Amino acid sequence: MIERKLSHQQAGSLGELLALAKLNTLGFAAYVSPEGAPGHDLMVVVDGQPRSIEVKTRQFRVRPTEITRWPVDLGSKGDADFFLFVELDIRTLLPTFYLLNNAQARETHRVSAGMGNCYPAHVRKLATANNFSALLPSAVPNAQV
Repeated sequence: MIERKLSHQQAGSLGELLALAKLNTLGFAAYVSPEGAPGHDLMVVVDGQPRSIEVKTRQFRVRPTEITRWPVDLGSKGDADFFLFVELDIRTLLPTFYLLNNAQARETHRVSAGMGNCYPAHVRKLATANNFSALLPSAVPNAQV
């Protein structure tokens, strides 16, 4: 059992890898962008078209309500097709995923003290946990059918 939290970089990398594994097990063709490369964290193919996903991971020790925000910089990451918010139970390394499209992420986004954040309570109202149906071709704008 892990006694303390991972660094933000470790948690972020782990969140991306867990998200990639989840997408692949659901049958989506997806890959992780190289670390430090410009662009978004994940790319997923939806009906033959690449879609970008920005992954934001936060960890908790006892309950998800310990997560008070997911920092999101819409200035540099605002053109992502999707935002995947990950709640990571550090005791079990069990993730819970919340997938929002760009418009939904912008709806939850607030700027305070110069930093942009998406707040968990609002994210949870807009997305069902572990529901990736927003990636189905009929749900993605401009997807070729």
